[in-house]
Amino acid sequence: MQQEYTELSRAAPAPRPVPSRARLVVVLLAILALLVPLASALMRAQGPRRGGIAVNTFGRAAALRPRPVPDFSLPLFGGGTLRILPFGGHPVVVNFWASWCPPCREEAPELVASWEALRSRGVLFVGVNVWDSEEAAREFLQSFRIQYPNGPDPQGRILVEFGVTGIPETYVVSPQGQLRARWVGPITRQQLTQLVHLSEGQGP
Repeated sequence: MQQEYTELSRAAPAPRPVPSRARLVVVLLAILALLVPLASALMRAQGPRRGGIAVNTFGRAAALRPRPVPDFSLPLFGGGTLRILPFGGHPVVVNFWASWCPPCREEAPELVASWEALRSRGVLFVGVNVWDSEEAAREFLQSFRIQYPNGPDPQGRILVEFGVTGIPETYVVSPQGQLRARWVGPITRQQLTQLVHLSEGQGP
């Protein structure tokens, strides 16, 4: 009997340890299961990206340290070149946008309404088109009947000088030439009017 037991023990295969590669795969799958929901949440918060620029889907005021507005020259779609510094003494609204950006389309009618309401007070509007084709940008301007000056920033130099992190983004320059307000995401006429009033020192 003892002999039979000994022979059976020798014949039975010893349990094989789980290969280290299999354990690594299990660990990686567990980490991936944790990271996917986190990445999805971040994408929903900031929106997709294109050309390294995020799409800001929710409008909100953003922190801004007042500083002199960066001087820039903008070649306009309508011809000629615009420089921002000669506009001293007037508030200036600078909006960064692209035709493929859904929130930019959402805010376009609001910007047009704001321009029509504020231009009689001397408020100037400038649109800076980024990461876009000229044809698509022109179609966008025509579709929304945007008549204030707009031009492309093909190299992204103006975008960098302002510190833009996503589109749409809107900046308000005070009559003294200081960057006074920054709005990330789509903006409404009421919100923009309030920012302009604040930049002029008039309060909300």
